[in-house]
Amino acid sequence: MFKTKAFGDSKFRIQSLVLVFYLAGFLVVLAETIFHIYGKSLCTTEGCQIVESFVKGGDLVLLLAGLLLFGILIFISFYKFPQKIKTLIEYIHSGILIAALSVEGYLLGFQLFIIKELCIFCLTVFGILFISSVVRLFKKRLEMVYAFAGFVCVFLITYFVNPEINPIPSSRYVIVYSKGCPHCEEVIQFCKTHSLSVQTIEAKEIVGTLRALKIDHVPVLFCDEGTTKKFIVGGNSIKEYLLSKAPETNTQEEVCPIFGNGKCQ
Repeated sequence: MFKTKAFGDSKFRIQSLVLVFYLAGFLVVLAETIFHIYGKSLCTTEGCQIVESFVKGGDLVLLLAGLLLFGILIFISFYKFPQKIKTLIEYIHSGILIAALSVEGYLLGFQLFIIKELCIFCLTVFGILFISSVVRLFKKRLEMVYAFAGFVCVFLITYFVNPEINPIPSSRYVIVYSKGCPHCEEVIQFCKTHSLSVQTIEAKEIVGTLRALKIDHVPVLFCDEGTTKKFIVGGNSIKEYLLSKAPETNTQEEVCPIFGNGKCQ
């Protein structure tokens, strides 16, 4: 009798702990939703803004999904279901967490391996779901092993299969080149000859970005002129553009005097 009561008390404490985590998750997402409506955010990192820019429909879609997720989990944990369907409800409960952790595996992998920026808000939600799943595992819900397996599998998939969208270097002019491309070498040498300040990067380092922009030839010049952003493809076009933007001192012919002791220019 005593063991049964002790087991029941332990089970109640675990269930209450899980419910507390779900309530915390719901409140965090609700607060972020309210902030979002007023054009603000709990998360101030650049990763949050980048993740939002990739979501179809904007950040509000993820926030509403989060509210729905934690709302359902709170209801399942709090409501007293009839004994005859309680086993089914427990499996549904675990199934929701399995699906949620699998999605979090993609979101976390997307941040770490693709955009290489972390969203603090996303990490908070992930932490709540992860801890809740661990607690349920201690509750002897062994099917939660599938939740962690799903998370790991999806997380690793984003590592092995991703478009490698690396950022373009932060510089006014960036030339993208490929080894073995004579036109690329010609443009780079042209810039050195005319003392044109440009940064270079090999195409394979930003292949995902080039594919996203539908650029399949090099050399390419990326231009960042404040409010104007553009890219120019082709050696002759790049040289003409750079010369048009270069100071007059950089476009003068290279000459040496034949009379007197003046210096070469």
